[in-house]
Amino acid sequence: MLAMYCKKSSKNVQAKCQQMRERGQIKFFCRIRSMENDSDISCIKVLSDKIVSLTPPSTSVGFQTGNYREIHCLFHRVFEEDASQETVFEWTTIPLINDVFRGKSCLLFAYGLSGGGKTYTMNGEPRKPGIISRALDVIFNNIMHFQAEKFVFKPDKMNGFEVQAEEDAWKERQCEAHRTQRLMKYACRTDDAIECDQQAPCYIQLEGIDEDNIYAIFISYVEVYKNAVYDLLEDTRDYGKHKRLQGKLVREDRTHDMYVHDVVEVEVKSSKEAHEILYKGMCTKRKIFGSVTSGFSCSHSVFTIRIVQAVLDQFGGAPEQKGAYCVSKLCLVDLAGSKCTNYMKNTSQRLGESGNINNSLMTLKTCLEILHENQKLGMKKLIPYRDSKLTYLFKNFFEGESNIHALICVNPRAANFDETLHVMKFANILKEVQVLHQSSTVKSTGFPVGRRRANQMFQEALQKLEQDERVQSSDDICSISTAFPCLELKDPMDDKLIHNLIQFLEFRHEQYNLQRQNLVHKEKEFFEHLKAVMQKNFLAQHENTSLHDILDFETNKRIALEAKENEMESCAEQLRQELYNRSEAIKMVKQEAVVVHEAQNGVEMLKKPLPLASFSRRKRSVTSPIISSEDENSTSAMA
Repeated sequence: MLAMYCKKSSKNVQAKCQQMRERGQIKFFCRIRSMENDSDISCIKVLSDKIVSLTPPSTSVGFQTGNYREIHCLFHRVFEEDASQETVFEWTTIPLINDVFRGKSCLLFAYGLSGGGKTYTMNGEPRKPGIISRALDVIFNNIMHFQAEKFVFKPDKMNGFEVQAEEDAWKERQCEAHRTQRLMKYACRTDDAIECDQQAPCYIQLEGIDEDNIYAIFISYVEVYKNAVYDLLEDTRDYGKHKRLQGKLVREDRTHDMYVHDVVEVEVKSSKEAHEILYKGMCTKRKIFGSVTSGFSCSHSVFTIRIVQAVLDQFGGAPEQKGAYCVSKLCLVDLAGSKCTNYMKNTSQRLGESGNINNSLMTLKTCLEILHENQKLGMKKLIPYRDSKLTYLFKNFFEGESNIHALICVNPRAANFDETLHVMKFANILKEVQVLHQSSTVKSTGFPVGRRRANQMFQEALQKLEQDERVQSSDDICSISTAFPCLELKDPMDDKLIHNLIQFLEFRHEQYNLQRQNLVHKEKEFFEHLKAVMQKNFLAQHENTSLHDILDFETNKRIALEAKENEMESCAEQLRQELYNRSEAIKMVKQEAVVVHEAQNGVEMLKKPLPLASFSRRKRSVTSPIISSEDENSTSAMA
């Protein structure tokens, strides 16, 4: 019993250690916006590609209360003012897209003040596309030849999908074609859709693409405005008029994944089609919610890309079975700025918008603080995700298995120092929160690799043979001789008929024995070859297991070295801060010493008495009259 208990305890400890090893920090990046005016003063200085320092200006609250010291902030990567959109995208989003194709759920959100460059980073401009546009380009450029037919996968309105038969999918494609032709006469392209055609495509090779899978891409676009969720892709046309959007409910599915109920998910087959859907949502956002005159958004935008991938069967044709598919998603979030009231008119509507934004961001901060406290102290405090639709929608990302990247966008103007300091404090909270890194959910079937390409080659060869009319019938492949002789008995005295039949049957029996011996010989050769292949496969599997063990060991070693590196960086940062504080203290002591020395010298000079001779000489010089040169001449003449 004791041995069984010890064994069970050791397994629990190993499982807990494995879970802790798979946990990791949220990766957070910092992007500094360029200064609008050359006369503006910057309060942010980039010390390295991972560290920035904040210097409090004289107008800040901290400076007025006597806090003059610089504040250093550590990030995974810092993008300076001259950093391009492509560089930001490659560092922040490409790793997440690779993980999405491995079956993981990922989240990227931009956080910062109003005017920090969040919307520019996410949406971009026609000549400088943002993260969303580049993500769509990269995804479709990598799976263009591996996509499933449209409507093979159909959303079930409960955060899942149904696999339809080919006939049903063909019918829906026909209905969509007729509906598109009917709406083409009433459709008009927006300026954003026209600008979409001017964008330069983004070509980056991804890692998680499997050519033996089929993929389907679904996109949705929602807006969190005044603590309500609205679907920007919902059809708002009502007999020529635009109707108001209805708020959507946030629900939890059977796998404890949060989703927006009854949201419109559009299956797209190209980057151009996806961009048109994206700009349709932007147009709806402007029409329904209006636009702020200063250009700052007062609502949270959530653009979701869901990827459905299924494994092809062993012949490289249709999917293996109906339930054999994997669903992963990438959420790209543009959070509203926390300082809207300073940039908008002081109307009741704008103040209400600003209050709802600040409440949702404060709820997000509170949830992260309580989550960190529960992880650090092992407590089970209730996290108030339901206090805001924003936090409730992303609950599974922080508590479940996911990969999260945060992009902190800041404006370096000295006038925004106090608000920027609050943003950096939020980034510090993010640094302490840990999420469970999700393992790959794409299952391996053991089918041969490259079966899609093999099936395509077979179909091409078959079509070529059919075109050349060289496809022959295979009815007589199993025949061992010619057809039977004529068995009609015309003469009762004819003995040749029986004699010929006997000879034919004996020859047929001989051919049968020869083919049987040949078959046995081929079976023996096949089994010997199969035995050799199985032995090679066993050796390859053993070698693969050894390599996996080595890889796990090196991975653990790398994780330990990264943890040690982070610890050393934090120690070095503390030592630099301590050195800075001591140097400042030494400067202050030196200044005080100089002041005290000068004061002592002044006191000694006052206390020291003057000599008597010098005092009398000074007295005579003061009392004696001044004789001019003319008086001297007259005196000498009289003499």
